[in-house]
Amino acid sequence: MTSPNSVPRRFPGIAIPEPLAKLWTLVVPLVVVWLFSFLASSISQTAAIDLGYALANLIIVVAMWTFIGNSGVLSFGHIAFVAVGAWTLSLLTIPATIKSSIMPDLFPFLSDAQATPLVALAIAAVAGGLVALLSGLALMRLNGLEAGIATFALLMLVVQILTYWKQVGPKAGQSMTGLPRSFDLQTVLLIALLVIALAWLYGQSRSARMLRASRDNIQAAPASGVRVTLHRVIAFTVSGALAAIGGAVWVQLNGVAQASQFSLDFTFTTIAMLVVGGMRSLWGAVVGTLAISALSHALSLLEKGVQLGDFMISLPSGSRLITLGAIMVIILIFRPAGLTGGREAMWPFRPKITRPGAQAAE
Repeated sequence: MTSPNSVPRRFPGIAIPEPLAKLWTLVVPLVVVWLFSFLASSISQTAAIDLGYALANLIIVVAMWTFIGNSGVLSFGHIAFVAVGAWTLSLLTIPATIKSSIMPDLFPFLSDAQATPLVALAIAAVAGGLVALLSGLALMRLNGLEAGIATFALLMLVVQILTYWKQVGPKAGQSMTGLPRSFDLQTVLLIALLVIALAWLYGQSRSARMLRASRDNIQAAPASGVRVTLHRVIAFTVSGALAAIGGAVWVQLNGVAQASQFSLDFTFTTIAMLVVGGMRSLWGAVVGTLAISALSHALSLLEKGVQLGDFMISLPSGSRLITLGAIMVIILIFRPAGLTGGREAMWPFRPKITRPGAQAAE
């Protein structure tokens, strides 16, 4: 006998409990990311370098899915939390002697602050989540275009603060240098897998389910007792914390932090990865990021020229961006729900759900 809460799914020769079927939607992304990383790191040193940035982008895109995919509200401001995470980790890990020379006007507590990279990563996550919570209390009451514009304004506000406020960074136009690179590729991969697992756990929570109900019908959800603003703020906070982790990992790989790096290009690149993969599923966030990253790496190699026997194959400079843009447009025209159709990774056998009574009779 099986309990009503654990209705088995029957497949040709295979029966799988409902909890295991849900767990499959986490296992597949984790395994695919690990295999992708293993293959990319074994190809060449250039591919390994690009893999690090792909994993950092993956963390950011998964963070964006945590809010955008569950709420249905398009946010143009998540790179603000990426910037907060990158800035926080930089201020906590750059040696005090270097900070005093390149940022002489820092607040004393920032000038003297030092932490190990992993502790700084955790503090960056807290800082990103706190900024998301405070801003979300005001922004999450908005819907549609108004919400998108408001989140874009948040990004502009954060970038301007980091650019011109000398007490929290270098002078306008200058960069933070001297950042020790403490995360190797294996550490970055482990962080990416952890973020995917955390995002999946949030997606299984009651708050996320309530938020998805409001996404599907924003008018009916409040009438059914769903506190839309509350659940949006929760998702925005979780998403901001995860995005800050992505920013901290990204700046560790980059080695330099400058406010102008967190621009519209960064914003639209990560949003495009989410939309191409399928913005309504975690699986779509993973597929979109890995697909665009792999394609971008291949096109970059072709721009530099690839020797195949007696022939040299090369693309004109700038072809990478043009090709990526064209492919994104084609995908959005012919498959607007993304490559995954907005669905999670499903068990490969077609399910046939049976009632417990029928299962016992068999």
